[in-house]
Amino acid sequence: MLGYIVRRLIALIPILFGISILVFAAARVMPGNFAQVKAGQNATPEQVAELEHQYGLDKPLVEQYFNWLGDAAHLDLGKSLLRNRPVTDEIVSRLPVTGQLLIMTMGVSAILGLTIGIVSAMNFGRPLDSLLRGVSILGMSVPTFWVATLVILLPSIYFSYAPPFSHVGFFENPWDNLRQYGPPSLVLGFASGCGLARIVRGSILGVVGQDFMRTARAKGLRESVVIRRHALGNVMLPIITILGMEAVGLLGGTVIVEQVFNLNGLGRLLIESALSRDYPAIQAMALVVGVAVMLLFLLIDIAYACLDPRVRLTGGTNA
Repeated sequence: MLGYIVRRLIALIPILFGISILVFAAARVMPGNFAQVKAGQNATPEQVAELEHQYGLDKPLVEQYFNWLGDAAHLDLGKSLLRNRPVTDEIVSRLPVTGQLLIMTMGVSAILGLTIGIVSAMNFGRPLDSLLRGVSILGMSVPTFWVATLVILLPSIYFSYAPPFSHVGFFENPWDNLRQYGPPSLVLGFASGCGLARIVRGSILGVVGQDFMRTARAKGLRESVVIRRHALGNVMLPIITILGMEAVGLLGGTVIVEQVFNLNGLGRLLIESALSRDYPAIQAMALVVGVAVMLLFLLIDIAYACLDPRVRLTGGTNA
């Protein structure tokens, strides 16, 4: 197991190298640069050139890339052009916001997905099954940004209520913290939970007719016990995979939701950096997300081995 983890971590190096090239190139493909954005539309070419020289944007692209890559190899992600502070400090200061939002969202998604999926499977072919399937399809179809906007507008219009729009730490004021993070986590968690529910329902229906399930029922176990002890244990691997993929997708979903709910997290940092062409911040964010995704997939593989003794982590394949 330890050897497998070490090999996977070493394999991250060329992957991150490829990501760095793509992100560097994509950032430069965007029209304009930081000097042009900062100087404004009425700036003269001389003023723009002076700013480009000040921020090193007039250097050859190859030189800019390898200078940035060398600093990143020493864990120096550069200084934000927009905020004039280390990008690492900016990411660390905003990480608790996005981190709490993701943790709460994944909790909501897992609870809703497992509950709806199990109840729907246990009532297969009944009206409740049809109702829950309809809810799942609706939750997957409605755009998240539209639901988030309604969650903000409707309570404020009809009840004169709005959640706090400035960050409040959980230990500082738990109630205001939940008022702030509860609505966005419910919006994101409901959408991803509906997708998980369909996977859970299909996976359980795929095993309910197998021999070991009939044997469990023949022993006199209640259907809920049979589902919980026997069915779920055999469908946890695809569920873990879906949860991992949803966590990756939520990294992108937070960009819009953080804007709607005025959360000063990593998603908002990425938008602000992209609009201002803050290249160091954009590149650092892409690398951080890339590392997070790779580590998440590694955790999924390790979870496979822990949940199913038949899975053995070897040199590069699961056997």
